[in-house]
Amino acid sequence: MSKRIGLIRVKTPSFTRARVLRGLSQRDLAQVVDYSVGYVSQVERGISHPSPQAAQQFCRALDKPFDELFYLDDVYKSEHQRAEGAEGEG
Repeated sequence: MSKRIGLIRVKTPSFTRARVLRGLSQRDLAQVVDYSVGYVSQVERGISHPSPQAAQQFCRALDKPFDELFYLDDVYKSEHQRAEGAEGEG
């Protein structure tokens, strides 16, 4: 069975825009989601990748769906998936 693991990555301009339009500073957002200001800053700049739970909290706080603020980045594909992809290209 193949396995996919992906990081949650931020769409920085959309995240920042959503925060600003809600009238929240990074400090305000940190208080709402109960994370440190440093963590919120790192997520917003794409330095840290939020857990699914953290991403959900950000989405709720900013009143935006996941796909407006984040995307999944595949970081690993099994050998089986790579082989299937190569066969389909030829």
